[in-house]
Amino acid sequence: MAVRESPTEAERPKQPLRKPRRSRYLLAALLAVGGVALALGIALGGGQAKSDQAEGFARVAVPGVLTLHVDHATTYYVYSEGTACLDYPNCHGQLYPVTVKVSGPAGDPVKVELIHGPTYRIGGMEGGGVAKFDAATTGNYRVAASTGPYSEGLIAVGEAFPGWTQDWVAVLAMILMWAVGILIIVVPIVIYDRERRAAGPPRVR
Repeated sequence: MAVRESPTEAERPKQPLRKPRRSRYLLAALLAVGGVALALGIALGGGQAKSDQAEGFARVAVPGVLTLHVDHATTYYVYSEGTACLDYPNCHGQLYPVTVKVSGPAGDPVKVELIHGPTYRIGGMEGGGVAKFDAATTGNYRVAASTGPYSEGLIAVGEAFPGWTQDWVAVLAMILMWAVGILIIVVPIVIYDRERRAAGPPRVR
C-alpha cells in the first residue's frame, strides 16, 4: 500500500492575507477630534481653576507692603496684576518692571527668584508671575514691592497652581491622543506589509 506523503510547505494552500480594515481611519479621526476637544477642555478648566484660586490671593497696591501669614512650609508666587499694557512704559495698571523683597518671620531676608509666568485672568484683570520664594518656616512674612512711576497696579501672593492647570498639560494630552490615532493607522499597515513580503509573490497556476 502506497504511503501518501504530506504536502510540502510550498504545496500547502496559503491563507489569504487580510487587509487592514478601513474603519481604523474613522477611529483615528475620532481620536484626533477628541484630542483637540480634550485639550480645549483642560485649557478652559485650568484657566477657570486658576482664576478661582487667584481670587483668594493676598493683595496690595504697588508700591506697597503686605503681611503674609504662612501656616505650613511651601513655595509662594508673586504676581503682578493690572490691565493689558499696549504702550509700555506709558501704561497704567501694570507692574512691569517690579522689584520684590521678602523678609521672614525673624526679619531675615528671604531669597527671591525672578520668574516669568504663569498667568491668569480675573474679569478684566490680568495676572502674571514675576517672582517666587520659599517659605521654609511658619509665621508672618513681609512682602514689599516697588516699581517705576507708571505703575498703578497690584501685587498678589499665593501658592502654586495645580500642575494639571499648566498649558503644557493640554498640549500633551492632545499629542498623546493623536499619537494613538496614528498608531491605529500605521501598525496594521506595517504588519500587513511584512506578512505580504514574507508570503512572497503570488503563485501562478
